Amino acid sequence: MISDAITAGVNPGGLQSRTEIRVLICYLLDNVSAPLPLETVKEKLHFEGIANYFETAFAISDLEENGNIKKVESDDGRALYVAAGDCSSISEALATSVPFSVRERSLNIANEVIARCRNERENKVTVQKTENGMYVTCSVMDNDFELASVRLLIPDEETANTVKENFYKDPMSVFAKITEGLVGTKI
Repeated sequence: MISDAITAGVNPGGLQSRTEIRVLICYLLDNVSAPLPLETVKEKLHFEGIANYFETAFAISDLEENGNIKKVESDDGRALYVAAGDCSSISEALATSVPFSVRERSLNIANEVIARCRNERENKVTVQKTENGMYVTCSVMDNDFELASVRLLIPDEETANTVKENFYKDPMSVFAKITEGLVGTKI
């Protein structure tokens, strides 16, 4: 494909064509199991060197204007996107124009973002400032029922944010390790 996209921040092997970026967005929306927060995906694609941030923003806007993707709002007000119009046919017809490794890495990113959103929706982290630091409470929830929680006194806001990020990555794994430590065996 013709290199017509801004490539600042794009690693070798990343996307250098506006068409490839549009196709990748369609491919992702056509191959994930839930609506996708493309704002987060856009940031991660740029951070991973797959596509330029601004070119990805342009591709999302263009696809939305053309009716190929549709914005829906989550319960918490987050903008999510789903395939619409010709998105699936674009994905099927042109997906091979995007290198396999880029498609796979991008699909992994999209699935991680979906899992993260689910973890944030289904679990809870609260941060409370005190004179001695910050209390961070991480809770595994079953709807409105709290299954388990742990409260930690953390010295500063940066560390509190790290605790929050690590918890939301995989809350069940965190609690499995805590439970194993307390009970002495795996549950």
